Amino acid sequence: MKTLDKEKVTPKFEKFNIENSNLVLQPKDIADYIPKWLINGFAEKHKLISLYAMPGQGKSITTLYLACHILENKLINKIIYIDMDNGLGTLKSRGLERLLIKYGESLKYISTSKKATQDFIYSEVIRKLSENASDSNNDTLIIFDSIRNFIKGSMSVDNDVMPTLNAMQKMRNYYAGVWFLNHQSKQDFTGENNKAYKGATAFFDSCDEAYFVKKISRTDNRLITTLEPMKQRDDTQPQAIVIDTDNLSIKFEDFILHSLNEKQSQALEYIKEVILDNPNGITQTDLLKKVKRLAAADETEICGANSMLKLLNHFAGKLYRISTGNVRNSCIYYPLT
Repeated sequence: MKTLDKEKVTPKFEKFNIENSNLVLQPKDIADYIPKWLINGFAEKHKLISLYAMPGQGKSITTLYLACHILENKLINKIIYIDMDNGLGTLKSRGLERLLIKYGESLKYISTSKKATQDFIYSEVIRKLSENASDSNNDTLIIFDSIRNFIKGSMSVDNDVMPTLNAMQKMRNYYAGVWFLNHQSKQDFTGENNKAYKGATAFFDSCDEAYFVKKISRTDNRLITTLEPMKQRDDTQPQAIVIDTDNLSIKFEDFILHSLNEKQSQALEYIKEVILDNPNGITQTDLLKKVKRLAAADETEICGANSMLKLLNHFAGKLYRISTGNVRNSCIYYPLT
């Protein structure tokens, strides 16, 4: 038998020098990148953002209206919303039909609730989108709702979820933004939400920002939610959002106002009442005394003095005005009008 030449069957590998990689950054690479906010203090362009909550907290409708707000302000040209969770009845109640009419081709809403032939594999769609991502997607915001439907394998195993997360990390460099929705695990009997996301630690480690979504109140056409940043790589701030499905509008309000507990909320109502009853001004000391008297008379629990002082500082200029009195370091409070 003829002996093969060892030189011909042994593969030759080129010497690799990491210092000459195509991925080595140059000063110009950084200089050419200009950070751009899609929503000031909330979402920056080219970021991977997670929004998560317990079921029924309004994370899907909040995400949809936030995206439409960005589109309305012409900071992006298109939204691609891939929804694997919600039925047509739910989407109708959110005003989606009118949103689709309003934004036309700029809002592409892909939904498994549509009676049509399935033409893509759910667990493969993110990988395929990532492979085909290009600079042509630069003004497109893409949203995945919810991420559990796009994972092949266990949500709790890092090795199972990492391929999808890696694909989304690549996508964020080409898309205006990549957002994904996630759920929470069941909470304990205490009623206190631990604000933990569901699944492997990689979901939290891989995103740039993570927001905990909480429903504050809801009527037929009006929803108020808060979004609290649980992971911050940028200068993001908590948000309170009011959605009106009748006029397809969204507005931003004071997060602290909508995140007060019952005792803080009651104390703030007394504070506003006392200040309104004193158009010529009232000192901080007298204000706190009168608030405590009102609470005692109503047999109502309110927060402590330190918490009330924080409330007074936060809402100064928003619910009332404040000035410095004649006595050093004293404050006098007046109605806004």
